[in-house]
Amino acid sequence: MKKRAIAWLIVLAVCLSAVPALAANVFQFTEKVISIFEGDIYPTELKREGSYDGEGEIVYASNREAVATVSQEGVLTAVSKGRADVTASLMRNGRRVGQAKTTVNVLRAVNKVTLNTSKMSVYEPGDPAVAALLKEPTDHQVIVFPAGSYATLATTCTPEDASDRKVTYTSTDAGIVKIQGTSLRALQRGECDLTVASVQNPEVTQTFRVLVIQPVKKIMIDAGSRTVAAGSTLQLTAICQPDNASIKDVTWTSRTPQYATVDENGIVTGVARGNASIVATAADGSRVVASVTVNVTQPVGSISMLTPEVQVIAGRSATAKATVLPADASDKKLTWASSDNSIATVRGNGLTCQVTGVKAGTCTIYATSVSDPNVSASATVVVSQLVTKIDNANAPEELDILVGQSVQTRWNIQPEDATVKELTFTSNYPKLASVDENGLVTGLGRCVVTIRATSKDAGKRTGAVRVNVIQPATGVSMPRTRYYIQRGGSGNVTANVEPKNANNRKIASWYSSDEGIATVRRNGSATGLIYGASSGTTYITAVTEDGGFTASTQIRVGNWNSAVLVEELYVDQDNRIRITMRNTTHDVTFGRIIFTVECYDTEGNPFICNQDGESTFFEATYPHILGPYERTVHGSFNFGNYLIDRPLGGVILTVTGWRDVDGNPYTIPESERVRTTWNGLNPINPGEGVG
Repeated sequence: MKKRAIAWLIVLAVCLSAVPALAANVFQFTEKVISIFEGDIYPTELKREGSYDGEGEIVYASNREAVATVSQEGVLTAVSKGRADVTASLMRNGRRVGQAKTTVNVLRAVNKVTLNTSKMSVYEPGDPAVAALLKEPTDHQVIVFPAGSYATLATTCTPEDASDRKVTYTSTDAGIVKIQGTSLRALQRGECDLTVASVQNPEVTQTFRVLVIQPVKKIMIDAGSRTVAAGSTLQLTAICQPDNASIKDVTWTSRTPQYATVDENGIVTGVARGNASIVATAADGSRVVASVTVNVTQPVGSISMLTPEVQVIAGRSATAKATVLPADASDKKLTWASSDNSIATVRGNGLTCQVTGVKAGTCTIYATSVSDPNVSASATVVVSQLVTKIDNANAPEELDILVGQSVQTRWNIQPEDATVKELTFTSNYPKLASVDENGLVTGLGRCVVTIRATSKDAGKRTGAVRVNVIQPATGVSMPRTRYYIQRGGSGNVTANVEPKNANNRKIASWYSSDEGIATVRRNGSATGLIYGASSGTTYITAVTEDGGFTASTQIRVGNWNSAVLVEELYVDQDNRIRITMRNTTHDVTFGRIIFTVECYDTEGNPFICNQDGESTFFEATYPHILGPYERTVHGSFNFGNYLIDRPLGGVILTVTGWRDVDGNPYTIPESERVRTTWNGLNPINPGEGVG
């Protein structure tokens, strides 16, 4: 296969060498790059040679018609700044047999050039400052440069997005003004034209007349007093040197416009208090400046008193204050004076003064501006006499009242000529004794209070009186309706005198309705000692010392220590304590029997049987009604905190007391209590084993 391919190549080479030379085939634009401005049209040309010459349709196209379009005649139209590729296709029998391409640069033209003259001295050609200096008339603006000065030129092209914003600068007389690149040098006095031109669009230019002058070397400012009040004006004069300076005008500026402004004629206007810096700058562009400091003062506008009325006490002093407006006034000094020194004197020279009261009365004080005596203010001074002493005028000096009663307090006020004689009244225990605005005291509860009277003037002098509020007794009662007294024994009864806070809660006397049954005698301020003489029922009565109120209670005398008999006590086979008690009385019905039970183990040792985890006994009750001679019922006892976790070997039961059905209690004295014992080895029979 390789040998056959080589043979064919040799044959092809021989055939080609035998063909005569033909013309080159060329199909292309005559310009590979075309640059035109926006809005312009440009006809393109094609170069066609060899096989591309002759018949065929040419089709033109642009890949960015927003930049440039092309007609089917090959005419370009520049639409907008940018770059586009334009192609020409040769079509034969509907097929493209050749294609050419050119690049189109659409340029945005410069339509205006503007020299930056913000830092130059520019005049209109008819301005008197330069008109007389020009040797030749001109319609252009005049730029003034001092001889020997330099400037850097800068120009703005419009529009800012022009394709090429380069400019050139030219001078019509390089002996007067020399330009190198963007640097301008004023060589000597004279005048010439300066022209700025666009490099891309040379027809777009801007021309100025340049006037090179003798510059100002020094400026002196005549400011007179150099002081001006806010709102007033001061004329400044600028003197330019040397005398042969071409332009002697200056421009005026204020570095501190918050303090003062200046107009084009050098007239300074004060704005606010402070030091203003005013600057004069040579108008010829020499940049020579001079400055002066002007002191702006703020005059006093008005004076006002802090309070329109000053209260002062005779023999004492008070402070009066004034306010000067505006707040930044330069001189706020004041002079003070009194219209009547026999009533009040005044001393001070600032915004405050000391007013001293001489005697009771009214006068006027004045505050006047030192810098402007026409500005002043005044205030009224009222001198008063204080109360110096308040005495209790009641007789006797200490007052006694009952709860619910009232008493009027009376007071002596000194001196007689005190300006304010009104008093206020207070109680140190207002919930127990109140006092009204007139000094009337009302007893609300038992107490000893101090009533104070205080003067309403600034002295706040006080006086005091002591008031005893007495709570009388309103009645007496007995704690219980019935008491049980052991025959041959005794007991105390305490009467309750009402109310509890009564001053006198004593019982004056006690008596018995039947001393054969019970007697009674005093055993303290409110306690009676009762002695039971014989069995029976009687009444004792207590009589209060305050008011003679009485109260009575029933006294029953009997053998109450033995009113409850333990008939049966044992522990059954289920380790339950079994008890039988009997009411031995014939006329008392029990509502509750109270007793204790001590616990012992099978070895005779006491053990803990109480839920408190400590006690070897527990309290128990029979909480049911038990009539005369009736017996208790098994299983109806209340063992309270009883807790047992082992077999019982013995118990001891002690009756400590009882209550009747009305709740009246009887407590058996410890020395009289009976202990009933059960021992598991020797069980007792009912009624036995009591000791």
